[in-house]
Amino acid sequence: MININLQDIKGSYNLVAGLGSWCGPALYSERHSLRRHSFPLDWMQSPFLPDVNTLLRNKFQGFMEVENIIEKDILANYVDDNGYPIFKSGTSESIRSHYVTDIKYNIDSVHDFPMVPNQHWSVQYPPYKIRLDHRIQTFLNQIAQSQRTLFIRYEWMPTSYEDVINLKSILTDMTNGNFNLLLVETVDEELHGVKEMNFGTPEDKICWVQVSRDNCTNAAVWNDLLSGITLLN
Repeated sequence: MININLQDIKGSYNLVAGLGSWCGPALYSERHSLRRHSFPLDWMQSPFLPDVNTLLRNKFQGFMEVENIIEKDILANYVDDNGYPIFKSGTSESIRSHYVTDIKYNIDSVHDFPMVPNQHWSVQYPPYKIRLDHRIQTFLNQIAQSQRTLFIRYEWMPTSYEDVINLKSILTDMTNGNFNLLLVETVDEELHGVKEMNFGTPEDKICWVQVSRDNCTNAAVWNDLLSGITLLN
């Protein structure tokens, strides 16, 4: 068996697209000049791959509809489309954001609803939904048009072979060109870099690696993951 590893996915792509489960894929793609568009899962938490598979299979139908949203007693930072915190005017204090959850898909919007004194988060829903629908349509259009795409999915939770294969099958149905999937799985064991799982064959299009949970923001780890990957003009 010829396994697929990081070296096999290096090269040039028309598109690099993050699929969650947190902001890392979008944030570090941005820092490596690999991100040209804002996509729907960029600044969300989508911890359960089966839910993401359902969301993609449904092509985001019913996603973040106001009747399915609840607020959690958690605060986050309000960020711009590139993942950088937005600060209060004339200060170094970042604007905080409401943490809301789509209970249909178990996905959290973490950075989209800035806190405004004496204002309920839902006041900001109409312009948010317009932005989200634009991100969704951009995502669907771009992955359908791209001739060579790299998808990046970061897994916080234990990942099953079946769920990963389902993701690959769904992406195959949604794309017309070639693609690779970089699956980054976190583990509690101490790893000092990237552990390649030598998963499958090149035909599987899946590069499955593991990193230590403590290294999710380690720049050196992300350099290992993304070095050698470029965007075509």
